[in-house]
Amino acid sequence: MLPPIPFSRSQSISAQGILTRLDQGDTSAERVVLAIVFGVVLVAFWPSLVALPGTWGSFNEHGYFVSALVAWLVWRDGPKVLAVESTGVGDLRPVLVLVSIAWMFGVIGDMTVVHEFFLPVLLTLWALCVFGWQSRRLVLPIGLTFFLALPIWDQLVPVLQRLTVIMSGGATRLSGITAEIGYDYIALTSGTLLVEEGCAGLNYLMGGLVLGAFYAHFFVARWQTQLKIVVLAGLVTIVGNWIRVSALVFLAEATQMQSPWISNHLWQGWLIFTLLMIPTYFVARKIERHDALKVTEADKEPATDSTVTPTFDPHRVRRAIIAGLMATSGSLLYMAVGVIPRASALDQNPNTLELVAVDDLTPAEEDAADVWRPNFSGVDERAAWRGHLDGSEIQAVRHYFIDQKQGEELIGYPNAIAPDSLFVTERFVGPMGTSRRIVREAVVRTADRPRVVWYWYRVGGVDTAFPIQAKLLEIISFFRRSAASELITMSVECQEDDCTDAANTLRAAVGVQ
Repeated sequence: MLPPIPFSRSQSISAQGILTRLDQGDTSAERVVLAIVFGVVLVAFWPSLVALPGTWGSFNEHGYFVSALVAWLVWRDGPKVLAVESTGVGDLRPVLVLVSIAWMFGVIGDMTVVHEFFLPVLLTLWALCVFGWQSRRLVLPIGLTFFLALPIWDQLVPVLQRLTVIMSGGATRLSGITAEIGYDYIALTSGTLLVEEGCAGLNYLMGGLVLGAFYAHFFVARWQTQLKIVVLAGLVTIVGNWIRVSALVFLAEATQMQSPWISNHLWQGWLIFTLLMIPTYFVARKIERHDALKVTEADKEPATDSTVTPTFDPHRVRRAIIAGLMATSGSLLYMAVGVIPRASALDQNPNTLELVAVDDLTPAEEDAADVWRPNFSGVDERAAWRGHLDGSEIQAVRHYFIDQKQGEELIGYPNAIAPDSLFVTERFVGPMGTSRRIVREAVVRTADRPRVVWYWYRVGGVDTAFPIQAKLLEIISFFRRSAASELITMSVECQEDDCTDAANTLRAAVGVQ
């Protein structure tokens, strides 16, 4: 992590001047070079840096505050890091390369959560390789703090949701109220309260963790105490969410589900959050004073930057450059391969769909073929065909994706074969046809009648029904510079209450008896 770089007007900031002063053992020149190397390493991960604001703007607004805190910590603790005498950690360099390659795979597969996760890991490992393991007490807290800004915490929603139902339902029963506790609901005699994902308390948890991190870094020196305070703030917010939901249950029972505050309860949660944060800071202060009595000489950190004297290390710049090359190996490979043009010819041949029993399969205009369309965004181009078999019309469409973008990518996130309101059921079917292809079968509702839909992915010319495999194929396709990824669908209209005949029509279309 880097220090502030003071320069007077009389000092030369030219490249030659910096190198000359570096040879003379000038610490300010060393800091300039380290800052430049760090900046180059950071910019090399531009796909993650570009994606972060979009992530924060959608559902992680606290990321802006966390990133500002991390930048300030780098600036504040830079002189302390330079004051640590160390020979670096050369053994971490192979790990740097492996993590960098993993970051590259995340970028190629447009898995933003993956490559954003590896960003602070890479920067932290780079700092340890440069400044040594002795700097871990300064470097690791900064790296761990940045994880609060990443979109990885949504994985906790199902756990938090279930805990909220159990704890709030348990409090309801302890109070003497008759209640049935389900997976995501609490049923009372007067009605049922659904504990949705938004009621899991993730926003409260992240707010508590961020506030705890600010307090810990501003007022606490020992990392052990900092960790205790952050964990305390997180636990308090989780309990606060349980109190909020329990209060809503009590209100619903008392008013026979008639209170308007039951549906309009957002302000109640933040009120409870604020009231609980006040005593939390008093407890944090008590923990801080208690732990201060146990501080040993080895745990003590310089009180202010003015007491820190950075030392010059003639080998530190060399370690920074070598570690920087290893940290950016994945990014450099990604950019080098990306310069090679990717195949853009889109396959318009319907025979590759292997509808062997459909003789009159003919191209259809996009609007005319729009009887049903999957709920996938980010489609660059479509090719549609229509044919008939056993009196039923078959619609086949190839949906081309030049890039699998986050939020509008081929696999995952909001994309689905149909919106939730129209989705009926889904299952795996296969192997089907001469290629023994495994497909997904779904029943969706349209404006007229339900439709049976078979769909699968085609990435780099390889078919798969499994999203994870499609992501792996995207990595191979990137290096082969293959054509676009595809979602292929075949659908037939069903009877109102029975889709058996329609499913059999699709089987017959691919030659399955």
